[in-house]
Amino acid sequence: MVNYTTRVIISSKNIDKLKKELFASAPTPDALRNYAQEVTKTSERMAVMLEILADNGFQIGAKKDCVYADSESVEAVDAKRLLSEQGFADNEYQIYLEYRRQWGVM
Repeated sequence: MVNYTTRVIISSKNIDKLKKELFASAPTPDALRNYAQEVTKTSERMAVMLEILADNGFQIGAKKDCVYADSESVEAVDAKRLLSEQGFADNEYQIYLEYRRQWGVM
């Protein structure tokens, strides 16, 4: 029997990139406002994605620079279809699929 785990990784690297660009020199008030708007928009999209995945049986976790959702019942292609149907672009997440046999990782 083959089991699998589907992992959807939602990275915050876009926010980190914006922060580095903002503080590369002295920021202006308008630059700070634009940064705040982008962080708010990106965070809201991440939250909606997590809600969709959690509602479909994914378990949510976090690591140093990303949030992830794992499932042993939703295949990668179905996760991609689910997120695409909700308007998420491929560059907003990464999907990994790991197959396991009973006696170890395949």
